[in-house]
Amino acid sequence: MITTDRSAYRQIAAELAEQADAEAAANHPQLARANAELGLVYLAFETAPLANPHVAAAWKAAEDARQSLSYGTAIGAQADTARARLHLALVELADAQHATP
Repeated sequence: MITTDRSAYRQIAAELAEQADAEAAANHPQLARANAELGLVYLAFETAPLANPHVAAAWKAAEDARQSLSYGTAIGAQADTARARLHLALVELADAQHATP
């Protein structure tokens, strides 16, 4: 289970947005995109059910992606971000199935 304060997700997303802008300005489109896409993942944590095991897996993948970006590696970050998005999509799908009468 994730125990991070939800405002931390917005802060991380804002930092990733700044980094995406900096990478774009430096003419590094792959790193810019990787930062931006990861920022969107962190925003999804704002409303995710934190006790869900898929959310925990998404968090781990997102943190792995952030670490890759800290080393300037877009490829690893994109793969980890895709894993995080997949886990979050599975959460959304399960929530939608439970909401259907």
